[in-house]
Formats: sequence, C-alpha cells, structure tokens
Amino acid sequence: MIENIRKYTGLMTVIFVILFISFFFLDSRSVRNMGGGQAVLKIAGRTYYDKEYNNLGTSSFELASNLARSGDFGLYQFLMSLSAGATSEKTASEKFFIGRMILRNAKEEFGVSPGDEEISTYLRSLRVFSGPDQKFSPETYRNFIDKGIGRLGMTEKDLRELASDVLAAKKINAIIGSGLSVDRDAAAKNLALENQQITGELAKLQLAPFEEKIQPTEEEIKKYWERISDSFTTEPRRKFTYIVATPAPTAEPKEDAEPAVDPNASEDVKKAAAAKKEEAKAKRAAAAAEERRKNQLALDGQVDDFLFKLEDQKGTGFEDLAKANHWEAKTSELLPRSAAPKDLDVALRSSSRGGKAIDQLFQIQETNDPFSKISEAIAIGENQWIVARLDGEEKSRPKTFEEARAEARAQLISEKAAEAMKTAAIDAVTKIKTSMVAGKSFADAAKEAGITDHKAFSAIKSSYRPDSATEPQNLFEAARTIDPGTIAEVITESDRAFILFVAKREVVKEADAASKIDAELASRANENETIAFASWIAARTEAAKVEQLYKH
Repeated sequence: MIENIRKYTGLMTVIFVILFISFFFLDSRSVRNMGGGQAVLKIAGRTYYDKEYNNLGTSSFELASNLARSGDFGLYQFLMSLSAGATSEKTASEKFFIGRMILRNAKEEFGVSPGDEEISTYLRSLRVFSGPDQKFSPETYRNFIDKGIGRLGMTEKDLRELASDVLAAKKINAIIGSGLSVDRDAAAKNLALENQQITGELAKLQLAPFEEKIQPTEEEIKKYWERISDSFTTEPRRKFTYIVATPAPTAEPKEDAEPAVDPNASEDVKKAAAAKKEEAKAKRAAAAAEERRKNQLALDGQVDDFLFKLEDQKGTGFEDLAKANHWEAKTSELLPRSAAPKDLDVALRSSSRGGKAIDQLFQIQETNDPFSKISEAIAIGENQWIVARLDGEEKSRPKTFEEARAEARAQLISEKAAEAMKTAAIDAVTKIKTSMVAGKSFADAAKEAGITDHKAFSAIKSSYRPDSATEPQNLFEAARTIDPGTIAEVITESDRAFILFVAKREVVKEADAASKIDAELASRANENETIAFASWIAARTEAAKVEQLYKH
C-alpha cells in the first residue's frame, strides 16, 4: 500500500503544526519514487535520473516553497531565481532542478562552499523553526525533521544540502553583481520625489458616450475581422468520465445519559459533574476525529489502488473499477473549461497555485500510453478526490465570421471609441491651456472645453491609494514629476481618460533621510544582483544544452 501511495500523485497529505505557526504540506502531489532507473534530463552532458530529480527537484522545490511561506524572503528569492519563466508547477520544479544543478557545478568555480556551522546558523535563523518567543526552537526543528520532511521522502541531510545551495546562491549572487554600482545622488533625488505631497485637479472623460456614437457597417466589421481573424478562436472542448470519491461518513457521537445532579448538591459536586460531562464530550469528539482519520486513510488507499489497477490494465476498466468501489462514474458532454459541471468546477484543496479541478483536467496530455488519458488523483473539498479519464477532445479553431461577428463588432467599436476619446482629451487639453492662460481656473476651463466631470485632490503622497471610481490608478506616479501650474500627459485607461493638472508639489523633509537613502541603495544593489544572477543562470542554462529525456 505504501509503495502505491508513493507511486501516485495526489495521495499524500502532510499536516504539520509548528507551535503557533501553522503551515501545511498539503498538495495534490506525493513523492513518486520511480526507483532511480529512468533517465530524465541531460544537463551539460551529464544524465540525471528520476530518483535524483525527485529528491533534488520536485521534493526540494516543494520543501523550499513551504519553508518560504513562513516569510523568509531569501528562500523565496532563491525559488524565484531558479524557476523564473515557469508556466506551471511541473515546469517550475524542472527549472528549479536545472538551476540547482548549474548552481552546484559553479560552487567550485566561484570557491563557494558553505561549512557545517554556517549551514546550522542559517537554519536556526529561519522563521519556520521559531518558537513562541520568536527565537530558534530545537524542539520545533526536531519535530519538523521527524514528522515533516520524512513524509516527503527526505532527511535532515537533504534539508542541509538545500540550505547549502541557498547560501551558495546568495554568495554567487553577490559576486556576479559586485561590479554594479548605484548612484547615490540619483537615489536621493528619487527618494525626494517619493517624499512629496501633491495637490491638483482632475477632469475625466468616459468611454461609453464615444461608443454610443459609433455604428460600424457590416462591411467595416467584416474587414476588421479579416485583418485579425486569427485572434478570434473557439475554446478547446473536452469530454471526461470521472468519479468523485468521498470518505465514509462519520457516525454522530451519541451522548450518554447522565444522572441529574441534585440542585442542592455542593459547588464541588456540581463542578465535578460538569468536568465529567466535558471529559465525556471530549472523548466523543476525539473518537469521532479518529474515525474520520481512519475513513480518510481508507479512502486514500482505495483511490491509490484504483489508480494502480488502472495503470496495470493500461487505462481500461474505469467504470467497472469505479463500480467495485461504489463510486458513480459520470460522463460529461464535450465542454469548454468555462462551462464545467458543478462537480469539476471546484477549488483544489491543497495547491499552492490555486485553481480548480477542471484546470487540472485540461492539462492532461495524451500520449501513446493509454494510461496517459487518466488524470492524477486531484484533491478537492475538505476530504474528496477526483479521478478522470479523457474521452475526447475538440481543439481550439479559428471562428467563422458568423461566430465571431458580435465579438468583432464590440472590439471594433471599443477600439474606435478609445481613439476618439483620446483625441477628444488631447483637444480638450489644448482648449484648457488656452483658457487658463486667459486667467480662468482649471475647473472652469475644463467645463468650457465640454468636460463637466471634475475633481480636486489635496496633499497626496506616494502611499496614497486612489479612489478607483473617480481617480486614475497611477495618480501619484503621473503627477510626481510634473511642474506646478502645468498639465500632464493625458492618462488613458481602458474605459476612461483623465486630464491631470498639478497645482502644487511640496517635498517633505525627513530627519532620517540619510538612513532611508542607505536603505534605498542597499535595495537597488540587491535588485541589480538579482537581475545579474538571473541572467547568469539563463546564460548557463542555454550553454548547458538541456535535453528532456523523459516526460516526468
């Protein structure tokens, strides 16, 4: 049974509570131990096998992700640097593994080799191993080693190796970016721009009135569609047969009848009776929780065996095996992802990336292997699993003109209206400037130019959050460099345009300006190092001529 559970993704739930910090290794994937015999990747001429890939790639990526969730930015930066450009969790773990192997190969080149004490010090600094006093807790750490990573198929040695690579990445990052300087005067000027208060006014034009005036002819719509017809496509549609597996229900604990307490009894007797009642209640709750746990384990085993038998039978017998487990096998129509049945339009239980079950099913990649049509076990709800078979597919295709007409017409109107709105705003700016030179206020000048939607704002700062209904989202950024008494470039959004007048800008002097400049310089230096490190990883990856030898 344990071997089967390891073999299939989606059948391992690791729940680990660390004192007052609770985080869960909950994912719809488990460690699939493939025995170390399948070649997976070739990097810089060296072949890597599945066991090494699972340990140093998939499992380590999951481990680092969960550790980073406790708030350690260094770990997050390490993950992002190595998995940059990933479009899915699978590609993220693959990129992470490739980057990690390149990093390891570079340790000797850069003379970087973190020692045991340095690794221990780093691990003790991680927030995830803190106790209630926010200091390193040996008990928390030991619980993590004994009860957490073991279920990921990992040991303390693997954790220390991961920490060694994180430290090495930091050092190589600093070496590569050491020559990238940051100009202090430029940083000081930028900080001054951030530390200012701006007062001004806004005039707003809405897109809707311009859209109402545009009535394209049938010929215009068709010409527009012909020019960009490839952009109008149907949604891909798929047909599935699937089961939703739910644990056996837990019996409601029955409350035993207890003798009534004599109302004339002493307070001690009453307290003892109440304590006994609470104790009995707690025992019933514990028994119910244990039953739920056993029912969940039984279901996990059933789903695991179901997948094992399906693979053994080359993907055949889905309905018969479902029936043997007393699960209803449902078959959908050909449907797009946006019109999934309620059973499949459910949130994933444990994915760090979010999404729904239907998203996972549309990721099934059919190959020559019949079992490739079967999904992994997908964790949903509080305790359920979905397993599905891909029965058919209709690929996305370009829409005919009849199918795309309404969409093309709406898009054409929107584009023409946006152009008209921007032109009107630019014309209005010219008129407003002329009127203001003649001595009129911005509000009066805007009204004279035909814009009645006006709003003033006062002393906004870089931390200001604009009112999305009446102000542009980039209000401060648009105004931060505009000279007082002048009008900025027209601010155009998807359904409106703003004319911005800056009346006053005041720099707010701060007593700790020097320390803030130092912090800004450190932050920019770190950004430069990160960019340089990412470029270095990308260049090394390209030079390594990575070959994918097996679709893991």
